[in-house]
Amino acid sequence: MKGRPEYKETERDLAEEALAAGLSCSDPQHVADFLHRTHRPIYAMAARLTRDPDQRHDWSQDVLLKIIQEMAAGRFVYQRPGCFWAWFKMRANFLLINRYHQHKKHNERWNTGEVGAALVDRMPMKEGADPEHLLEAVEARRVVEECMDELNSEDHRQALHLVLFHEQAYQEVADAMGASLNTVRSWVRRARVAMRQCVAGKFDYQGTENS
Repeated sequence: MKGRPEYKETERDLAEEALAAGLSCSDPQHVADFLHRTHRPIYAMAARLTRDPDQRHDWSQDVLLKIIQEMAAGRFVYQRPGCFWAWFKMRANFLLINRYHQHKKHNERWNTGEVGAALVDRMPMKEGADPEHLLEAVEARRVVEECMDELNSEDHRQALHLVLFHEQAYQEVADAMGASLNTVRSWVRRARVAMRQCVAGKFDYQGTENS
């Protein structure tokens, strides 16, 4: 009888490891089991961010599909009991919050206009400020946001956004995104290059660097 709880714990650990292995190789049965077990808790997490049931459903599906893709791409490696569910919780929370910020940003830009009050309010309004310079600054910010949205890689975009706008250290970004420190550094470097090229192109400036 004393050994029974230990057996259950071992059985649960083996089930977790098997699930992680199944997701890594995109096994249909394990994928279906994963979706069945995780949809409700992810939906509950989404409910903290939005009251719209359709958004909760869409965000939950987006997050779960993203995690399945990341597992198949080898973004997670099973190391010890409990590590998969710990990583899943952290990663799901990060993706949901990122989805919420994208939605909020979309509403600010389109409900108030491309150059709306949300952008103007952030600009420094000093006495005697030149209205033309103010409009140029607003336009520059719009271009930067457009270029950020146009980055080909979602990983590059998320990493650069966390570094630039949330002022997170590279190691913090690596922990949040479930990637190595060197990988995050590479993502940010490539994103910066792409951003310079994009901004230069939108302003018809040909002197941008290539690296």
